[in-house]
Amino acid sequence: MKEILNKSFMLLAAGLLLSACEKNGIPELTEPVPEAAHVKFFFHVEGAPRANFYLDNEKVTAVASTANNDVLGNLYGSIYPSNAYAVLPAGNFTLSAIDTVAITGTGSAEVLATADVSLQTDKNYSAYLVGTTAKYEIYLAEDNLPAADPVKNYWRFVNTMSGMPFNVDAYAIRAALPATDDAPAQEEEVIALGTNIGFKEHGEYKELKPGAYTYKLFPAGTEYDPSTSTPYIQHTFNLATMGRVYSTQIRGTYSETPKSTNIDYWRER
Repeated sequence: MKEILNKSFMLLAAGLLLSACEKNGIPELTEPVPEAAHVKFFFHVEGAPRANFYLDNEKVTAVASTANNDVLGNLYGSIYPSNAYAVLPAGNFTLSAIDTVAITGTGSAEVLATADVSLQTDKNYSAYLVGTTAKYEIYLAEDNLPAADPVKNYWRFVNTMSGMPFNVDAYAIRAALPATDDAPAQEEEVIALGTNIGFKEHGEYKELKPGAYTYKLFPAGTEYDPSTSTPYIQHTFNLATMGRVYSTQIRGTYSETPKSTNIDYWRER
């Protein structure tokens, strides 16, 4: 998948610039851009209707329309654009999430949430639609990406799960490796991705070696062993490709027994 970005020429979409790896239904023209910010959009409210983000009055996310040309938006768990950033003008704006469930001649749009945002030139951000269907919110996190390095990987944790009665401690646990003919055995490694992280908070990027990982979250302030205790939620990932930057995120609405869809990871670079 290519990232269609270039510091000299970028895609101008209805006065805003977008870089994406898939069809997005937004008109594109080639224009030089002197000042731009980079934003990735996440939809993390369980049960939310299809929606799109708008910067002031310009739509900055999209999905392909239906065969009947109904305008659609993004569902819970989706991201825009995939493995890239939308390229938007720097400055002060109102960021809105608007319900666009198959808007037709008889339909109407509803503003789910708004937030005043300040986007700075050459900075990266993740914008999240969070909360519940009774109370939507927008959370904008600055992505302080580590310097690009073709032989290093980085990972962080982001908490966008609404209604959690506790903050969380996050860990990436690298599985032990047996000895081989070419290398000695390696013990299990526990990397803290952040402690006492609350709703709409995140940890810092941490360097991770290649290997098989289990990402575990525990209620902050409780007693546990990251290696052996049962976490509140977890997922696994095999980290092999180098030069990447990722985030693990918990999303949706808290329950005592979380679902697999309440945790996921995505790539920033």
